[in-house]
Amino acid sequence: MKKGKILFITAAVLIAALGSIPFHVLQIDVLREERPVFVRIVRPGNEFALGYIHSVELSPVWDYFRVDDSYRMILYETTIRSFNTGLPSTLTGEERLHWERDGFRISGMNRVLPVIDLWVHERTDNTLKVVGIIDPLKLYSLAGNTLLRISIRKTTVGSYLYLKAYTTRVL
Repeated sequence: MKKGKILFITAAVLIAALGSIPFHVLQIDVLREERPVFVRIVRPGNEFALGYIHSVELSPVWDYFRVDDSYRMILYETTIRSFNTGLPSTLTGEERLHWERDGFRISGMNRVLPVIDLWVHERTDNTLKVVGIIDPLKLYSLAGNTLLRISIRKTTVGSYLYLKAYTTRVL
């Protein structure tokens, strides 16, 4: 009996300790409802891309992000087919504009985005590509045509398991 009690207490302490280990996730929430719909564990160096169809030019735009050592989202590159109305027109710092076969590429970017608030809609084909995942994710498939917030946040194993149980997509 005493051995069983010690084993139970040891297991409870171990579960509590593991449940409080911090790590970071890329999380997408439906902003108005403050409801998570996507979660994925991230580490420094992980990359992802957000794509959409530009509303005026009706051409695809892709923004490429990297997770830095401080778990921030760093916009490091943008590709665009057209360089007209509503698209980037000012380069700063080390940014360079390159002409390529399919359009333009802005490289050398180093823009920190604490969060990305993004109105998604089928018409604009908002898409998330995560390096290491084969199938791109249509963002409007998560919660319909709505305002989403993309962020990297610190969480614990216990919180992650909760998110995993209640989100639309966990990768």
